[in-house]
Amino acid sequence: MWVESKLFLSIDELKPGMITAEAVFNSFGNVLLWDNTVLNDQMINHLKNMGILTVAVYKHQQHEITDTARMAEENVRRFAAEYENDARHTKKIFEEISSGKRLNKEEADNIADSVIKKAGNNRYIIDSVMQVRNVDEYTYYHSINVSLLCMMIGKWMKLSEKDINNLTLAGLLHDIGKTKIAPEILNKPGKLTDSEFEEIKRHSEYGYYILKETAGIPAEVATAILTHHEKEDGSGYPMGLTGDQLNLYSKIITVADIFDAMTAKRIYKNNDTPFKVFELMQHGSFGVLDPLVLKTFLENVTGYYVGSKVRLNTEEIGEV
Repeated sequence: MWVESKLFLSIDELKPGMITAEAVFNSFGNVLLWDNTVLNDQMINHLKNMGILTVAVYKHQQHEITDTARMAEENVRRFAAEYENDARHTKKIFEEISSGKRLNKEEADNIADSVIKKAGNNRYIIDSVMQVRNVDEYTYYHSINVSLLCMMIGKWMKLSEKDINNLTLAGLLHDIGKTKIAPEILNKPGKLTDSEFEEIKRHSEYGYYILKETAGIPAEVATAILTHHEKEDGSGYPMGLTGDQLNLYSKIITVADIFDAMTAKRIYKNNDTPFKVFELMQHGSFGVLDPLVLKTFLENVTGYYVGSKVRLNTEEIGEV
């Protein structure tokens, strides 16, 4: 590789194949990308989602793309295509229920199987979760994201294969009850009235009844859908249950649901940065989220956002 000079481009001017001329840091001093990194679409979108405005790249460059790099690019494209396909099939399931049909369990199982096959691709999963999505499609992408996050948490907690399968399915279907709520309430950009909010809160009950009417759905999966908005201290809904009354699937879904909802950009809210969400979940969730599930999630997921090296106040590079 040879270079002649570098220039600073806005995030919207970046193109795949450009090479970073300087390391890219977030506001905390964590390294997002090192210098001499060949940019791809996934990296550029990740920088956008992290709030990066400008990046230094080499003005003239010549770079030999290795077979390994090309293979990595292909893996990214393949994962993205599979992710979009899962979201399309999820949308189909939701739309069928909205039209009065029963849940297609075979189709749901196929999507959950596709999610589980993505185990080991955590870097791609996290990048996909952080993508800005069309707000009209939010529910479908949110369902896939929660399913992916639940699967990852289940793996990190070393749950059995059966539990991971059930947990992944439960994450996928946790918001299925929203198919019974009027779109004008579900997608309302302004503040909900008290009665509208109460209707939104019923989605967990609606989802429970949908699953209870579906043959082959494990009881603990249906129960998790009913209770995924319950909290450890009894402050949740619909029944105000406490942590000792909740199953593990429900506790895991709650953590995954909150994380994805807080980092997503929707009609009525801008997304928060992952670092702000980590802080809120860690310091603002005592008594609300299961401490073991939350600890497992934060200890594992932060590594995909926080660089292993940071720039200190002295401008020195140190390890986290």
